[in-house]
Amino acid sequence: MSTSVDVFGPLFLSYRHNDGAEVVADLAWLLRAAGIPVWRDKDDLPPGDTAERLAEAIGDGLSGAVFVITEDIANSPIVRGIEAPKLIDLHRADPRFQLLIANDVAKASSASLDYSAPDRLLGRVKDDLKGVDQSGTSPDGLLSLVGKAVAHRMAQHRPAVEGNGRFELSIQTRNIGQVYDRTGAQLDIRVRRSSHETLPDPAGLEDLRRSLTLLPDAITRTSARAVRITGGAHLSIAFALGIALPSARIGHLEVVDQRDAIWASGEEAVVPSPPTLQFAATKSEESAPQGTRPTVAVYVDLLPTQSDAAFDRYLAEYGKELDAYAVIRRDERGLIDPTRAGAVASEVAGLIRQLSAAHGNAQVDLLLAVPFGLAVLIGRLCNTLRLRVFEWDNSDDEASSDARPRYVPCVAVRANSSSGPITAVLLEACTA
Repeated sequence: MSTSVDVFGPLFLSYRHNDGAEVVADLAWLLRAAGIPVWRDKDDLPPGDTAERLAEAIGDGLSGAVFVITEDIANSPIVRGIEAPKLIDLHRADPRFQLLIANDVAKASSASLDYSAPDRLLGRVKDDLKGVDQSGTSPDGLLSLVGKAVAHRMAQHRPAVEGNGRFELSIQTRNIGQVYDRTGAQLDIRVRRSSHETLPDPAGLEDLRRSLTLLPDAITRTSARAVRITGGAHLSIAFALGIALPSARIGHLEVVDQRDAIWASGEEAVVPSPPTLQFAATKSEESAPQGTRPTVAVYVDLLPTQSDAAFDRYLAEYGKELDAYAVIRRDERGLIDPTRAGAVASEVAGLIRQLSAAHGNAQVDLLLAVPFGLAVLIGRLCNTLRLRVFEWDNSDDEASSDARPRYVPCVAVRANSSSGPITAVLLEACTA
């Protein structure tokens, strides 16, 4: 069996099902949310003899591998006899092949990691894994491992970025999430597929909240001067992605839509004189209680067909909490010309800033009815703002007698936050 190292290939996850499946599931989705495709037998192994199909998968080309070390891995003939020897040989033979360890085994005398466990449990008599980087399997430990995986991958992709003149990033929030769902981009962001008709998965949002902290450094590590985004996503996630890539840090950004049209970003939030968009603001009759942060709402309605039912329901449910609300629309309905996207996004972001500033730098509830690309471009120009981003939902709500579609709070976002661009996941599991 021959195996090639492919720096655009997936990261192979090697583990024991009996006691490693839960750790591997969390790790796999965190890696995918960070943009790294993974090969995991449960998701990607084709039908047939396990050992043979496994050998073929490894032979197709990998960028690296992770051993998830648990006590029962010692009883896995496939890991010990097939995966470990080949993966360790690859690591020795080619520095491009990254080998990492998620160690779930603690020392008997303390809670610290047993760094000798990988060699012992895999039957490696020459301490082959002694020098391999090991992380724990706590949430922080897994995020640390993912950060190392992203950093290594970006170092290997730097020549490709220099050759293309840009950093390629794809995102999909509605796909199943398999090794074959990758595009050859530097990062392919994928999140857990939701069982809900329209809303994203809350656990997927949590993966994204943690992993988006790695994205800006990943891009700058490649010395990219421009970023190109392809794919599609829920609008709350698209906006959060834009927040993670502010104009102050990432120079040129463009989004390619499903028709291959390019939506290129403006460089700052500016309201032109005269304005090109309608901006109707209404001040609340009641002010926020003293000592609380004021809140305003902005409904950005730029789709070809107007439908205000969900926004009207939002006002009925949240109106008493608002100091003001505003609606942003175009003079004429119809499709937005992608060549105007940068100017439109700049004006929308400028109007949002105006409303927030006029009410004591208020938190903004943002309700978007815009194309995917525009959501990204608006987001990258909204640094300095605190926002709650809502998602449109027209599924049946059996708990309510109101049959109208609704806007549901999904994520709180803020650029330059120490906790990352998504500061909190607001969508509850029972809602989604």
